Amino acid sequence: MRTALVLGGTGMLAGCARQLVERGWQVVLPSRTQPLMADDGPGRAARASISHGHRPTWIRADWTKPHELAAEVQDELQGREVNLLVAWVHSSYRVGVLRAVQHLLAEGAPVVEVHTCAPVPDPVLPNPTQQVLLGHFAHDAMQRTSRAVLDAVERALNGRAPSLHHEDAR
Repeated sequence: MRTALVLGGTGMLAGCARQLVERGWQVVLPSRTQPLMADDGPGRAARASISHGHRPTWIRADWTKPHELAAEVQDELQGREVNLLVAWVHSSYRVGVLRAVQHLLAEGAPVVEVHTCAPVPDPVLPNPTQQVLLGHFAHDAMQRTSRAVLDAVERALNGRAPSLHHEDAR
């Protein structure tokens, strides 16, 4: 089973996480708050593999402690590698968190980074990276965000060249 690590996946990335689960991915969601759709508690990884990933696996995360976050994810993965990283991490924690989880990624695993402020920084990781810059939306922000991030995920999984795409209502 392919594994996706979705950092910040309980808010505006919830649609992306849900779509990956529906496509058969095991999705691990480190975040501050538990999403309603997630599995947690003892034996959650075993339940996810038995149920073929019908729910993402939630792990409590503290962006200020990136190495602890990475250790929790590593324990949850039980030796599996991450085949896709989708990250929307506040800029003040971004570098530390991405570097902390880097060793969990399979060789060449694609990365999708989501940003809300320009200028968009260079990718932190050497992996092929699709970047999304989200603008302002008068309505349907959740739907537009999900679509933009899922488009980037598709580009990443199809091996497209790293790129930056701007999604804005203007």
